[in-house]
Amino acid sequence: MVSDAESHAEEDRAQRELAEARNLAENAAYQAEKALDEAGEKVDEAAKEDVRSAVKGVRDALESGSKEELDSKVEALNTAMTKVSEQIYAAASAEAAASGDSENGAAADEEEVVDAEVVDEEGK
Repeated sequence: MVSDAESHAEEDRAQRELAEARNLAENAAYQAEKALDEAGEKVDEAAKEDVRSAVKGVRDALESGSKEELDSKVEALNTAMTKVSEQIYAAASAEAAASGDSENGAAADEEEVVDAEVVDEEGK
């Protein structure tokens, strides 16, 4: 039994690596689709189409059973998602800057805050 296990160790390792690659690919495809849904109008259509195409490539590679093909398709998906992430980040930064400007304008109308130090005279 030990000799059988040793003789099939390489096959088992290859199967485990393929299973891990498949799990990673499925997760990457799911996360990409979820990010696109959540991004909405923050991402332009060209970037969305790049990601959709890359997700389709990953899903097709899942059927092939080749670890190398899966790895390359996941890498392509990650590259496409980088562009989408940059656009989401830029949109969020612009929104934060816009809301920050309006908050700063409102704060100028409020009372002036004075920084002071309290001195305890009774303790002496």
